This record gives sequence, C-alpha cells and structure tokens, in this order.
Amino acid sequence: MWAGSSTGIRLPKGDDNPSGRDKCEAAFRHLKHALTYYEVLKLPDPDKPFIVITDASQYGIGAVLAQQEGPKLRPVEYMSKKMSSQKLAKSTYEKELYAVYKALTHWRHYLLGRFFILRIDHQTLRWMRTQSVLSDALKRWIEVIDQYDFDPPYLKGEYNKVVDALSRRPDFSGALITEFDLMDNVTQSLVEAYRKDQFTSEIIRRLEAKDKKTSAEFELVNGLLFLEKPGNKRLCVPNSESLRSLYLGECHDATVNFRYKKTAANLLHRFSWPTMMRDAQLYVETCQVCQRDKPRTQVPLGLLKPLPIPERPGEHMSMDFMDTLITNKSGMHHIFVIVDRFSKYARLIAMPETAKTEYVIRMFKENWVKDFGLPKSIVSDRDVQFTSELWKAAVAEQGTQLQMTSGNHPEANGQAEQLNRAVQHLLRHYIKPNQVDSNEKSALIANLYNNVVHSATGVSPNSLLLTFKPRLPLDFLLPENQTTAAPGTLEFTYRYEQKMQQVVEQMQKAQAAMIESENRHRRPSTFQVGDRVWVKASELGQGHGISRKLMPQYFGPWEVLDIVGTDPDGTSYVIRIPGHLRTYTVFHASKLAPFKKTDQFSSRRSMLPPTMDGEADIDDIVDHRELPVSRPAGRGRPPKPKLQYRVRFRHHTDPKEDR
Repeated sequence: MWAGSSTGIRLPKGDDNPSGRDKCEAAFRHLKHALTYYEVLKLPDPDKPFIVITDASQYGIGAVLAQQEGPKLRPVEYMSKKMSSQKLAKSTYEKELYAVYKALTHWRHYLLGRFFILRIDHQTLRWMRTQSVLSDALKRWIEVIDQYDFDPPYLKGEYNKVVDALSRRPDFSGALITEFDLMDNVTQSLVEAYRKDQFTSEIIRRLEAKDKKTSAEFELVNGLLFLEKPGNKRLCVPNSESLRSLYLGECHDATVNFRYKKTAANLLHRFSWPTMMRDAQLYVETCQVCQRDKPRTQVPLGLLKPLPIPERPGEHMSMDFMDTLITNKSGMHHIFVIVDRFSKYARLIAMPETAKTEYVIRMFKENWVKDFGLPKSIVSDRDVQFTSELWKAAVAEQGTQLQMTSGNHPEANGQAEQLNRAVQHLLRHYIKPNQVDSNEKSALIANLYNNVVHSATGVSPNSLLLTFKPRLPLDFLLPENQTTAAPGTLEFTYRYEQKMQQVVEQMQKAQAAMIESENRHRRPSTFQVGDRVWVKASELGQGHGISRKLMPQYFGPWEVLDIVGTDPDGTSYVIRIPGHLRTYTVFHASKLAPFKKTDQFSSRRSMLPPTMDGEADIDDIVDHRELPVSRPAGRGRPPKPKLQYRVRFRHHTDPKEDR
C-alpha cells in the first residue's frame, strides 16, 4: 500500500464487480512495474568502476555517483548538502575541496578499497595531494581523501550541469515551476507566442524546412526554440510582454534584486530576444524595490545657489545654537551664535540647555538690537525656539523677515555653520582640559574672530561694522603708518564707501569660486509640480525598535506640490507627506530621488514588502464619507454618523489600489 501511495495511484474499493477487479489488477501491475524497473537511477554494479562528480557553490555542495552504461553515464545516487555559514567565507578552492571530502565520506562503502574516477570542475584540485602549506581543516580533509584511490580528471563547468543543479538553491531552481507553473502554462504560452511572432515563426518555418544555415544557429526542442552558442544554449523568447516580464522577474526579482549588470548576466546565460538588454535596463530602473531600498551613488541633486550678497552691514544676519555637549560651572550648555552676513561680525552668547523662547528674545535684543538696530532678515534653521509662535511674533513686530532652512539641511545656513566650526576650533585652544570654562572664553573667542581678516571680505569684521579696527597690544609697538580720518568728515565717508565697494567685489569673487567648486559635485534638479519623488528615510521619523541600518533608504513616492523660491529651478520642494508622519513638508533636492515608472511591463510581479502578522500599514487617508445610520424610535439622542475612510497602503504607488 505504501508503494502505491508514493506513485500517486488510488486503489478502488469496489471488489464485487468485474470493473472494480480489473482496476485493482491494473493498479497492481502498474505498481509492480514501478518497483522493478528504473527510469533514471541504476543499481550499482560492483564489476564496473564508479565515477564521482562534485561541485560547490555559495549555497551548498552537490555530488553524483555514476557508472558507465554503454556510451552514457547512468547515476547511481545523488547527494546535496547546504553550505554552513562558516564555510561561505572560505575560498573557492576550500569549498570545492570540502565537496570532495563530503562526497567520499558519504559513499565510503562504495569507494574505499577500490579505484574510481573523480571528476572536478576546479583545476587546482588536481594537485590537492601535493600542496605543502595547509590549514588545520584542510589537513583533516586531505588525511581522509588520501585513503582513497582515484584519478582526478578535470571537467569543464559547462558540462557539469547535473551537479550544478544539486549545489544551487532549490527555491531558485524550481522558481519557474512552483511560482508560475512552467510545465503547464509557460511552455504552452511560449509555443503559442512563437506562432504570433513574425521573427520566431519564420525561424521555426526554416527549421522545419531543414535549412542548414538556420539549423546551425537554432534548434527546436519539444516545440521550444533555442539559440545555439558555443558551450551554451539560450531559450528564444517571442514578442510577448507577459513572458518577457516573467523571465526578467526571474533574473532580477528572484535573485535579491541585483543591479542591471548582474541581471543582464543572468539573462544572457539563459535567454535571448532582440531588445533584451534595453528591456533589462528599463526593468531594473523602474523596479520599486530597488528605488526604495538601495542607496544612490550619483552626486546629489540641487546646484549651489547662495543667498544674495547684502548691500550694507547690520541688515541681514544668520543665527544658530551650537551645542558644546557639556554643562559648565555656570550652568551654560549652548552658545547662541549671531553673525552679520555682510561684515561677518559675530556675537557669541552663552545659553542654558533649557532656554525658553522669552530668554532667547531678550538675549538677542540685549546683545544685538541694542547695539546695531533691527535687522531686515534672519536666516536660521528650524530649531524649536525659531519655529515658535512667540519668536515669529517678536520678529514680526520689528519688521524682520524670517528665512528658515528646510528640514535637516544645515547647508542652507552655511554662514552660521562655518562660524560654529571656527568657534569650536578656537575653543579647543583656550579652554581648560576639564572644559568647564567655555562660557568664560566666549568673549575672548568673539574678539579674536572679529579682529582677524576674513577670507571672503578681505578685511576684519570690526573694521566693517564698527568702521574702525580696535587697537591690539602689537599696535603699541609700531608707529602709526596710516592717517585716520574723523567720523562724519567727507574723507571718512569716502574711505568707508571705497572699502565697502572693495568688500562687495571681493565677496562676489569668493562666491563665484565657491559656486564653481561645489557645482562640480552636484546635479541640477528638474522636478516639476505633479511629479512623484522618493524622500530619504533619514528625513522621517524612526519607529521604535527598528534598526535604521535595515530600514529602506527612501520612502514614498509622494507628489511634488510646489517649488520653493522665485527661481523656477529652485532646489527645495513642498512634498505631499502623509499627515501622520508629522514632519516639515519642504525638502531640499539633495534629500529626494526621482521616481521612475513604465507601463511596458504591466505583468510584472508585485513588488510590495512582506506584511507584519498579516496586517498592512496605512500610509495616508485619502478621503472619507459618512454612512447612513437609522435613527432609533423615541426621543433619544440621535446616533453619531459612521465614517468610512479611503486609505492608501504603505508602499502602494498606484492610486487604483486605494481602498
């Protein structure tokens, strides 16, 4: 009974009628034939020499024990084994030698004490017994291998197909059969598509007409058309979108979504059609999994476009909070950095770690507004103090325009960021090793910085904003080498205006040089309103208990709603971010990536990530509607209307998939 079930035969129960007895008799004869005759494997013949063929891959090892039967080899047994993770990092030689070792020990009862042939597709194994320097593991394997008597002839890898299949991943080898029912559907689809394709139908017609030139290049096997190449036979795929999408998916989606070159190599080894390389490139470029999960290696988007040079000192400024990462003895933890964008004059103000917005406003007025007046504009990042309604109201009262950077893009506030770096550099020279006197040194650092000639202007910040350069101890040792003019005189005004003109020219040269240098490593962004883009995952919040290293590189794709700025080629964009993410919706172009799509492969498989516990993540609520609720009888309170929401699922990019 067990043999009958293994052959897929179901024995009928009807023994009382003649037809039932006939069926039982037929089933018994079929069962006896299956047990006594072989189709592939043969029983070992002790009078014939054995032949062992081995192979190893990155997944496992495979081996075949065979014997010669006429002109062909007939297998006796097969053996395959998964490669352990420790051996995956070994060299190819060690993995191939491990396959030989496991095969010989597995068939020890057949091979030990008699001569046999060992066929290997790795040339260096032919000298395995003569290697002088061996590791401990190799020594143990060689000691066992030396017990056997064999001849190791070399077998080219292209002829080692059976063992190749045994050493490869079984889910990859059977992917076409298990996932797409190749034997029933795909083969029949190929045969039918050949007749509809003008190119393949003509080749088949010539093969059937015994055309020698065509027969030398093509072969027809069981209705399938193959292209013959030296040492390789490739399946010809007709002009059918579903079939080409299927094979492209097998060579890309089912192989860990490798990039174009590896996908093309997989295709070239197995298939052939006229536009195969162009189709493969388009398929990989529009793969949503690759776009979402893989980092970009190109230079970032967004050309450098600095803010315009101010007309006069004291009117346009930048500010930032620099974290010293230590609380000094006065309880100060941050440095409030204020810098004039024209003269580069800076003020450094020590701040506690939990400074409230009211305190920041008071420090700003006491340390800047009191001495230099109200600025026209302030450039800052999106710190909580600068985005608070109290700060916005305070600067609006004095007629100051706020210019905040986009999220996580400190480069837009480069003036303050450069000053932060200079302040850190100077603090390292003057603070004590225990770093508790950083706030005491802030005035000294600011004085040193303001008295030094700035590279962008060619003069010191003090001489521009204060109209004079404070005397230093070194000045008392030297005689006066330049006459000074009294403030308010025509000569003083002329000299100051001349200096201002020279500073503007110097800043224009410095800015042009910076633009030329930076834009060598950037690309222009061409996003338009309505385009869909990917947003870097680092710009969005991280879920609890989730590793950032294993997160997708990008989220989306989401729609571009607006281009920020007056320039049509602006480098910051307003993105339709789902409301539940609670993030600022303006992103610099360097934080975005273009979403590529095509309608050519409409039959490609789903590219959505696996769900968690059978639940799908909601990305956004698209719309809602009220459902009618029947009002109960009586004077009771009417029931609240029920709401039904149309949602977009996470990673679903097609609006047709909204439910």
